[in-house]
Amino acid sequence: HKFPSFYACYLLKSIQTPESQATYVGSTPDPPRRIRQHNGEISGGASGTKHKRPWVMQMTVYGFPSKLASAALQFEWAWQHPHLSRHLRDKDGKALFAGTRKLKLLRWRINTVRIMICSHPYNTWPLHVKLYTAEAVKHWQEVGNTLPPGFTYQIELEGVDGNSGSIGSGRKGPIDVTDEKFTNTFLAKHEALAASGRRLLCSLCNKYLDEYVTDPTTIVLCPNQSCTAVSHTLCLSEYFLSSEQKTTSAFIPRGGHCPVCEIYTLWGDVIRGSHRR
Repeated sequence: HKFPSFYACYLLKSIQTPESQATYVGSTPDPPRRIRQHNGEISGGASGTKHKRPWVMQMTVYGFPSKLASAALQFEWAWQHPHLSRHLRDKDGKALFAGTRKLKLLRWRINTVRIMICSHPYNTWPLHVKLYTAEAVKHWQEVGNTLPPGFTYQIELEGVDGNSGSIGSGRKGPIDVTDEKFTNTFLAKHEALAASGRRLLCSLCNKYLDEYVTDPTTIVLCPNQSCTAVSHTLCLSEYFLSSEQKTTSAFIPRGGHCPVCEIYTLWGDVIRGSHRR
């Protein structure tokens, strides 16, 4: 399947009045366009958000690793209904969240998603977060649970569309939904390696990788910018899994340290790169 260049779950909060508390969770490949739809600027917004406009996008969760229906939509549903999700239960099978109205408050929406990111299977996915409002940042930082290795979050108070009026990360305009920076950097490295004409060796088993150019699924390239380590997909997967054995029984690794550059690398980013080739 095609690895999506960008797909996000998002959280909105109504600002119709100073007392508005309504929130909404959805998913989209284009958050800047989606918030315009919800606010009626262009057609296509969800009918359920029509009567509580205007909305402000509070945060996005992105980096989903597989077909949209099996990853982002599954995550979206669990975020909307955490009290019903089979993944959000304690060791005795009891739901981590009670099905009460407070789950729809902004603080609880953010509390929920932070716990989700630390829960199986979501903690094996290469997810990241962007926060767009001071209120969202406050609630996010209040939770304080330990986040998975390789996870990052960014504070971008200029807003998802760059129009909030607040000073943020320095971004001009809307967030990038093309994954252009990663793709261009990765492809330049890949093309230079392919054009070099030298025979490549697996960084783990030391066997030749003569099919590097023709078979991007069985041979992977380290996604870290300055590293040109190449490996059999299976060799690297087993190497990452062996380093995680004490903490997980998963069949797919979350990530591991590249055997050459030694930088912690998310498995999802390794596969993301192979789908860009």
